[in-house]
Amino acid sequence: MITLDDLQRSQSATHDLARHFDFDLSRAARDNAWIKLAPQQPFMVIAGDSSGGVFLAYGDGEIERCPILYVSSEGQAGRIAANLAELLSMMMALPAWHDLLKFSGNGNLEEMRRTARLIEEDGPGDDELPAATRRIMAAFLLPAIADPVKLLHDCVHASDCNVVADDDGWPYESLFGHFKSSDNPFWKRDQS
Repeated sequence: MITLDDLQRSQSATHDLARHFDFDLSRAARDNAWIKLAPQQPFMVIAGDSSGGVFLAYGDGEIERCPILYVSSEGQAGRIAANLAELLSMMMALPAWHDLLKFSGNGNLEEMRRTARLIEEDGPGDDELPAATRRIMAAFLLPAIADPVKLLHDCVHASDCNVVADDDGWPYESLFGHFKSSDNPFWKRDQS
């Protein structure tokens, strides 16, 4: 099992996660008083991303074994992994997981698979991403995920915790976007 301490001790992994996967451990120290979970339960923000979103582990028990909730700065939230190791494995397999959710057709698994194929055809967009992935995979014993798209789909669908707005108690929206891959003008090609 990988721990937060393991990640923090590896400066190269911390750097790679922040730069290539937008998973920045240094952003966990920011003010998170605005986060209110429903149902209410303990949580710890473990990282943030460049858009202002946060990754938090919630529930009782060891932080590394708790489920991971992603909370966007745009008012969406949902569970994306069962624990820290699964989150990192999913991120290595699906570095563009944000886009996969955005173009999911409201959480349709087949639409997510189509989107994943189009993202893969476009390539990583970051020439250093494959090497960073190899370095992280070599540094930590991360579990292999046979079907990362289905895992992400199932985790978000099984979200058992949400975030509510501090001012009016309104629940955050699902991480599943209503867009389909055909809505992306850069992917306007044969999608059969």
